[in-house]
Amino acid sequence: MIIRELLSGAPKVKVDAQESPRADYAPSWGYSSEAGERVTVAGSQSIATAYRAKNIISDDVAKMPFKVIQKFGRGTIRQVEPDPITRNMAYLLQISPNIWGWTPFIFKKAVIEWLLFYGNAYIWSPVIGPRQLLILPADRTAPVLDLEGNLWYQHTFANGQTAYIAAVEILHLLINPDSTGFIGRSVITFARETFGRYLAARKTQSMMFSQGLMPAAYIQMNGDLDADARRKVRLAYEEAISGTANAYRLAVFDNKVTKFEPINIQLKDAQFLESIEATDRDICNFFGLAEHMLNRGKQAYNSNEQMYLEYLTGTLDAFLVPWEEAARIRWLPAVEQTSTYFRFTREAILRMDSKARADAMAVRIQNGTMTPNEAREKEDMAAYPNGDQYYMAGNILPIGGTNERNP
Repeated sequence: MIIRELLSGAPKVKVDAQESPRADYAPSWGYSSEAGERVTVAGSQSIATAYRAKNIISDDVAKMPFKVIQKFGRGTIRQVEPDPITRNMAYLLQISPNIWGWTPFIFKKAVIEWLLFYGNAYIWSPVIGPRQLLILPADRTAPVLDLEGNLWYQHTFANGQTAYIAAVEILHLLINPDSTGFIGRSVITFARETFGRYLAARKTQSMMFSQGLMPAAYIQMNGDLDADARRKVRLAYEEAISGTANAYRLAVFDNKVTKFEPINIQLKDAQFLESIEATDRDICNFFGLAEHMLNRGKQAYNSNEQMYLEYLTGTLDAFLVPWEEAARIRWLPAVEQTSTYFRFTREAILRMDSKARADAMAVRIQNGTMTPNEAREKEDMAAYPNGDQYYMAGNILPIGGTNERNP
């Protein structure tokens, strides 16, 4: 209801159907795969590796503080503080993004999950009502062009009604852009065959267990049987043998059975199911995660910091940098875009032990890139007098003066 109210003044738009980009979303019934399984968004998340991969990425992005930074020349760089009165962007990104009381963690996690499984995420900042950030479902939202070439975003409500939102109100994030650059494509678009094989293998394995590893077989009867008689014989055999409770029980046949031939799949011959586990490696590649992060393989790093640094630059930055750049364009007026920008605090994801973190801060303090109070602030410690001076290596003297205390 609230979205419809915020869109009550939306204009009627004449869409240029021929020129408008076409979304490549997975249909509600899913993608078909060569393995015979439908691959849906929900079904793909039933795969443990895919479920874990999307949680690792979305949780790590959600844990990073998203800050607004102002830079005035070379002398002044400061972080914009949240203002609950004006509900500035710092407040929306660090306290709560909307009037429903969402936390920044939930907001950022939801955005990344839409990106991963739909290829697109639409963040709406409506001009009506209090300033807030809303997420429009990507499966019901798409960019369109009007007859004059202007960009709009078409949103369809659950009741089938359609409204159009001006492009200046929408921050559109996308991954794997198509040839037009307007539409993103999800992981499922490219991994459908991998997911399909995995789902098919799990289904086969589940059927084997549900039947108590009952062998497939054929029975030759003395005489001709119609369809109903064949069905009754089949049901009698399945009733006696199928299910884990009946596993390895004896099947008894009368003299009408002239031949019974099991078509056994021995466990040693069913190792093709184990080979399907190799698809986990493919899933890791589709999500851009090292195997050991998904409880596979061995960690090849001597340092957690080194491991997370590669993960940050090789995987997460592909989500962080586009969001930082798009936020600068969509969430700031043109006059502020040259001096204000958005930045994820990447240090939050680098897993350093306390000694390594202390050593790193000590080096920065001694080389004049950080003050003692800035280091204390990162540790949530209060500042102390004269702790805002910069020092340099040598005799550890303050830059531009002597180490004299103020009276």
